[in-house]
Formats: sequence, C-alpha cells, structure tokens
Amino acid sequence: MIFKVKAPSMDSGEDFNAVEIERQSLDYKDCSKRFYEVSRDYSKQYAHIYSARLNTFRNILGPLINKKWSNKYKILKLCDLREKGEPCVIIGTLFKLQELKPSILKELSDQLEIIPQPARTHFVHETDTVVLEDELQRIKLSGLCINTDEIVTGVVVAILGSEDEDGIFSIQDICWSGCNLQKPLPESTSDRFVVLMSGINLASKTADHLFSLNLFLEWISGFCGTSEYQEEISKVVRVIIAGGVYAKHSNDIMLSEADVIAASEQVDSFCAAVSATAPLDLMPGCKDPVGIMLPQKPFHYCLFPKAVEYKSFNRVSNPYECDIGGLTCLGSSGEPVKDIMRYSKLNNEIEVMKKTLQWRHMAPTCPDTVPCIPCLDTDPFTMYNCPNIYYSGNAGEFSTELYKGEGGQKVRLVAVPDFCETKTIALINLANLECFSMTFC
Repeated sequence: MIFKVKAPSMDSGEDFNAVEIERQSLDYKDCSKRFYEVSRDYSKQYAHIYSARLNTFRNILGPLINKKWSNKYKILKLCDLREKGEPCVIIGTLFKLQELKPSILKELSDQLEIIPQPARTHFVHETDTVVLEDELQRIKLSGLCINTDEIVTGVVVAILGSEDEDGIFSIQDICWSGCNLQKPLPESTSDRFVVLMSGINLASKTADHLFSLNLFLEWISGFCGTSEYQEEISKVVRVIIAGGVYAKHSNDIMLSEADVIAASEQVDSFCAAVSATAPLDLMPGCKDPVGIMLPQKPFHYCLFPKAVEYKSFNRVSNPYECDIGGLTCLGSSGEPVKDIMRYSKLNNEIEVMKKTLQWRHMAPTCPDTVPCIPCLDTDPFTMYNCPNIYYSGNAGEFSTELYKGEGGQKVRLVAVPDFCETKTIALINLANLECFSMTFC
C-alpha cells in the first residue's frame, strides 16, 4: 500500500516534491472463527453455556491440580461428598450472591406502588457471599483463601477443602486456571506498530471531537511532519477500532434508526479514508447498530458502500482475535471488563484484565449480567491461547502494563481510551511490545 506525501526538495527550501512512501506490512490472520460460528439458537437455555464452560475447564484444571497438589486428594463432584472433614478437590463454577444485584422484581416495584429502588452503577455490598456449583447442586464456601470483593459469578476454579458439619465447604487452597502456554515471540529487529482506538462516536450530537478525528486521519495518511517522521508513520501496519463507532458506551440513550442513517455516511467515509492508507479492523460495540448479545457479529456490509471497496477494510466480531506478524492480539470493546468492575471492587481496567488472564476467561459474567448468545457445545469466551496483546476498549483513560505469567508469558495489557472524551489512541510496537499513547488536539 503506497501513500503520497509532499516533502521539501533537497535543492530549495521553497520547492516541494511529491514523494511516495510505501506502507509497511506484516502477515495477518483473522483467528475469530469461534466468535463468528457460534451457534445462534435462541430457543435454548443458558444452562448449556455453563455446562460447556465447566467441562472445558475440568480438562484444563486436571493437569494443574496434579501439578499443584500431586495426587494426594480425590477430585470429586458435589454429589459425591460423603465424609465430613475429609480433604478433597472440587471443580466448580463460582456464583456470587449479591444483595444489590439488579432484579426484575425490583424493576416491577413501580407497578406495585412500592418505593422504587435507587439507581446504581456498582453492586458490591459487605454481605455478598460466594457459593460453588456444578451441574447438579451448589455448596456454600468459607475461608480466607478467596476474596469475595475480587471475584465474580461465572469463574471456574478448583478448590481444595472439606465439608464441615454445617454443610459448608471450608477452603484450604485454590487452583486458578492461569494463562495458557504462549508461543514464543517472533524474532524481529525492525519497528512495526499497531494502532488501537475506540469510541469515535460518529453519531454524536456534538462535534467537539471531529477536529481531532481529522487530525488523526491526516497523521495516519502521512500528511504531516518531516519526511523522516512520515517514514515512521509508514511503520503502522494496522488500525483496530474497538467499538463505540456510532455511540459511546456510557451513553444511556439507544440509537434510533434515524440516528444510524444520519451517521452512516460519515462512518463510511471515515472508514474508507483510513482503509485507503492502512489496514483497518472495525469492531462493533454495545451501542452500535448490531445485535447486542456477545459475541457480536460484524457490522453489516451495506453500512459501508465506500469502505468495502478496499480489501484493507475488515468488518470483524466483538470480541476479536487475530494474528499480526506472529503475535496473537485479543480484545473486546469493553463490555466484559466494565461489567466485572460493576460487580466487584476491582476499580480499573488493567486489574480486571489481569484477573481474566488468571481465570483464563475474558467474559465470565456472560450470561449472568452481560447479554450473550445461549451457546450450546462450547464457551467462545474461554482463552484458548495466551495473547501477546490483550486490550479492552472504551476505557475512561489510557493505561497499560506488561503482565508476566507464572510460565514466563508476557502479555501487553492495554486499556484503550474513549477517543470522543480523550482524543487519544494507543500504539504498540510489535518488535518489543512497548506501548504508548498519542493525543490529537
């Protein structure tokens, strides 16, 4: 892909010559097959996805249990608990009982002429408790090994302990799934960059951020800076927009059909402008005109009559996984991370992302508090591969950290800021996983 820029002539400070700079490229593969091909049979119950998740993690946790506790303890199901006080291992799904959790019965309080419940955005209470459940039954948990404030419903875990006389399972130790093995980083000596951005909010009633978006377009197109700087810009091999294309996640107002129609031309023009100079992967978000249930299908092609003319334009799923130059890149537009923050005391995106790596699951609260498709045989949100780059979109501010797993895994965590609010993007150097932000204002 070649883009033309104007650079000063070497002969005169007044003359300008057109210079062609070739956009650098890396091998790319879309690895989101499990998100595209998920069964969409809405007549089924959600018990299937919990069952599939539990069966998957039984296979994952089996070898980890043997490694951590040897073969000293029996691995039992809850229905097989017989002897009180006898240590054993139970593999099950954590369920968090929360007093403040939204309920349809509370929502009906207005119709029953009861004082309505106050609106809340955070649902943690000191009385919250945790139980462990499998296919057949559940049991209460006690012990200092588990921090109720830092876990959420849906996490599968192996617990070492014993049942007491009151029918409560006393925890002695916990085995989390942890990160999967990670393929080694490819050998690279030259810089190549991926741009991560989200929340461009082109259906907004205000235009405060449009100037910044135009600055971004000029920057990615190579229309600014010296020829040396433009050479650096040519090293951007891919742009990923992680949701919030039409509307912000924090906006409580859903888009109307008229809003979508009015903004679609602008969205299409922006995507076409980016795709003309660099490969673009466009993810939907919870307020964009696609189905709200995760995993979300890509945007419909009819919304992009201009952009679809470019082979470099890719409509992708949410969540989205791809391979760029041998590096695995995985992320979402932010819904799973924001939901975990609502139902725990984890108060920033990076800490939540660390926990999801520890749980080996990017959206454990699906389908409990995040709408998702009632999958039958598999749970698509399981992290089958440990990513090299793991991001979450529509964050309040840019933040990043290099996470190091117990097996030597290195994962670049990125909270991608809402562009509409921050005018900021994130750039990752694929040669060394260094990450920094850039603000357009």
